Amino acid sequence: MSDVNDIRSILTSKSRAKVAPRDPSLGNKRSTPESKPLVEVDDEIPETEIDTFTTFATSEDLSGLQTELNNLTTVGKRLAVHLEQGIREDLVKLCDSNDITPEILIEAAIALLQEKPNLKSKVLADAKVRLAKRKRAGLVRRTLAMMQKYGGS
Repeated sequence: MSDVNDIRSILTSKSRAKVAPRDPSLGNKRSTPESKPLVEVDDEIPETEIDTFTTFATSEDLSGLQTELNNLTTVGKRLAVHLEQGIREDLVKLCDSNDITPEILIEAAIALLQEKPNLKSKVLADAKVRLAKRKRAGLVRRTLAMMQKYGGS
């Protein structure tokens, strides 16, 4: 316990060395002083032109971008999904080969299921069978754990 108090006193002591505050300006170079710039620019744009362009672009495009954003879909909360080992691997391979994410594939599948009620009923029937199997597997795991813990074997 004394080690904890010693560490705490060191961390909270006022005698620690002070660090100079950072210079947040963009003018500082982060690389070595003799390094060459990544891109050479022949003509520099005066600040007045940059300000005018920025003001022009934001005032005209802001309302259009906001309207476009309002028309696009929004993403909901994150959902942790546990999948069977083989199905998870198949899902990842399918998504990688088509350059999409699993979330997008699931969204598209659900949208398709909403459009096709006969396919939706088949998928729901399969889901109910899978749920019953998972519940049974959980019950068997719990039973085995309890038997190992309390039962004599």
